[in-house]
Amino acid sequence: MDYIRINALELDCIVGLYPRERRRRQRLHIDIALGLDLGRAGASGRIGHTADYSRVANEVCELLRFRAYRLIEEASEELAAMLLGLHPMVEQVSLVLQKPEALRGRARSASVEISRSRAELQPRRLARPFGSVAVLLQTREAGLYLLTLEPGAELPRLGDTGTRCLEWLVEGRLDGPNGIPEGPGPVLINRRTESLHNAGTNQAKMFCCACPALDGFSVLPDAR
Repeated sequence: MDYIRINALELDCIVGLYPRERRRRQRLHIDIALGLDLGRAGASGRIGHTADYSRVANEVCELLRFRAYRLIEEASEELAAMLLGLHPMVEQVSLVLQKPEALRGRARSASVEISRSRAELQPRRLARPFGSVAVLLQTREAGLYLLTLEPGAELPRLGDTGTRCLEWLVEGRLDGPNGIPEGPGPVLINRRTESLHNAGTNQAKMFCCACPALDGFSVLPDAR
């Protein structure tokens, strides 16, 4: 298998159990390895035939900053599920998350390393009036979803549900009051007060991370 690697991605985010870790951002180091066939991209020279590592880095940073994880084990699982869900050509995701400040004075860092394959993801797919939802991962704290909007479909506004959502356009085009521009990385969407409409002739896809999980996307029984 071929690999795309992002080495020592760094960002400051909330991650940890203790009160001091919940109040102050700390540095996190992330190593990412994406297993996929790079032969097609090598022959065509087209970014659409591979996984865009700049986009991957942006997606990882957006989720880490949004979630404020208590455990890097949680962060690793959600990142792997998100990357497999958003990049269909990727067959395997390996991650190493390091907290350099976790054992200050005793060790250089504490880390977690995981590897997940597409065969392990197996998202549930739910039919909805606007199209469908693929449930990438759901826990007591959050849900990760890939929404598919059929041409002409409308995605209703969230309203004041008490749920925090991180959402961005993955594929296609969505129209809203201010428009949803296309971009190589996550273009964040605010659906709190306005609905979105797929006015195009092709499907549109949108990533959603909701804290807590959205009841409308069928919370798993063991996540309650």
